Amino acid sequence: MQEAEASLKVARHYGIPLLINDRIDIAMACDADGIHLGQSDLPVAQARALLGPDKIIGVSCKTPEQAEKAWKDGADYVGSGGVYPTTTKKDNKTIGLDGLREVCYGSPIPVVAIGGISTSNAGQVMQEPRPQNLKGVAVVSALFNQADVVASTQALRSVLARTIKKSSPVVPLL
Repeated sequence: MQEAEASLKVARHYGIPLLINDRIDIAMACDADGIHLGQSDLPVAQARALLGPDKIIGVSCKTPEQAEKAWKDGADYVGSGGVYPTTTKKDNKTIGLDGLREVCYGSPIPVVAIGGISTSNAGQVMQEPRPQNLKGVAVVSALFNQADVVASTQALRSVLARTIKKSSPVVPLL
C-alpha cells in the first residue's frame, strides 16, 4: 500500500494515470486511476461496479476473442502479451509481435503491449507500421528492477519518443 501511495503521488505530480495491477483493494484504498486485470481476476463488470464509471479498467488478453470479450464487458483498454518473456509472471505464455498484432487487429478498444518490454525492444514493439490502436507499452521490470530507476525511465522514454506520438502513454503497473 505504501508503494502504491508513493507511486500515486509521483504520477499525479506528472499528470500520469496510475493503474494498479490485479489488486482492486489497493486501487480503491489509494484512489488510483484504475486497475489492470488478468483473465483469472475479478470480472470487469464487478470491477466497474466497485470502481465506478470514471476509473480506467484494462484486461490482459492473448487472443482477439479475449479482447472482444473485454470490450463487451466494459474494459477501457486491452493489455496484450506477454509479447516477450517476463520475470513478473510465472509460466506466462508469450505471444510475440505477431500475436500482439493479431490482438490489435481484433480489438475494438485501445491496446497496450505488455510483457518483457524493455529499452532494448520497446522501439521494435512500437515501430511503424503498427496497428492504429496500439497506443503504448506497459512496463514493470524495465524500470523497477533497475539500479537507477530515473536513468532507466529516461532511457525508455527516449526510445519511445522516437517511435510513438506524444499522446501515447507509458503506464507503469504496480
